[in-house]
Amino acid sequence: MNRDVVALFGCITAAALIALPVRAETPLRVCLQADDPPLSLRTTGKPRGFDVALAELVAGKLGQPLGIQWFTTRDDPDSNPVTEANALLSDGHCALVAGYPLVTDKLGRPRTATGKLPPFDGAKPEDRRRWIALGELVATQAYRFDAITVALSPPRSEHAVHTLADLTGLKVGVEIHGLPDLIAMTYRQGALAEWVVHVTQARTLFAQLESGDIDAALVDERELDAWRLSHSGTRVAPTGYRHSIGFNIGFVTLSTNGALIDRVNAALAELLAHGNLIEIARANGMTYSAPRSPDVSPEVALDALSGD
Repeated sequence: MNRDVVALFGCITAAALIALPVRAETPLRVCLQADDPPLSLRTTGKPRGFDVALAELVAGKLGQPLGIQWFTTRDDPDSNPVTEANALLSDGHCALVAGYPLVTDKLGRPRTATGKLPPFDGAKPEDRRRWIALGELVATQAYRFDAITVALSPPRSEHAVHTLADLTGLKVGVEIHGLPDLIAMTYRQGALAEWVVHVTQARTLFAQLESGDIDAALVDERELDAWRLSHSGTRVAPTGYRHSIGFNIGFVTLSTNGALIDRVNAALAELLAHGNLIEIARANGMTYSAPRSPDVSPEVALDALSGD
């Protein structure tokens, strides 16, 4: 072949390769709650929250950009967060769901073969009616512990709380039907029951605590963090008390994603070893509790409800 032709062909080939678009890395798609501070919060600017920052770090260690699929757990009696997380994964909206409680009965094969999707960004009207064939859920290692704590009203801010017995005689608020409610009513065979005040929503609970209408509240620690983030001048006081009952939190995916689990676990192990999670918790106004052993907990034992 003529040298000039070869040279021309080489130039054309090189130009064609240069003109080809560079294929972007496939995003690591993570499903996150749209309005759940201090964990995740969709805003008009950059999303914020502990789980957002963690997902970005994990995606970076996997060499992928982060893609977020926002969703909202419905606040009604028919909502089933476990089924909804499974449906999001099984319908291909994300590869991981963040902030998932690592409890035996919330993992593995679902109790029902199909489930409904929660409200999510990009949903079409027909998505509300579709039934999704559900898969088997598996979890990564835990990356934090979801603790239950006691918060105090301003007049009681100096009251020492080492055990729940230290709340005897005080008005103790709890959100109705939650785990703190069950603990408060069961503690030492009902020792606190006559002082328990039930409210229907967390924000009502903290408002009554702020005003001094109740003296103390048994709450999820992240709910206390959320209240303090949205009320910078709050005088509601943390106590440092943490109940023995709580749950490790991790990512969850489908059992068909075994290779992804291994990669995410390696990234989490590195982040935990270097204290990165404590740093991002502090940056997002969240009180961090390290995971406890074992990673996956059994269902809550009845005798644990009556203790500290």
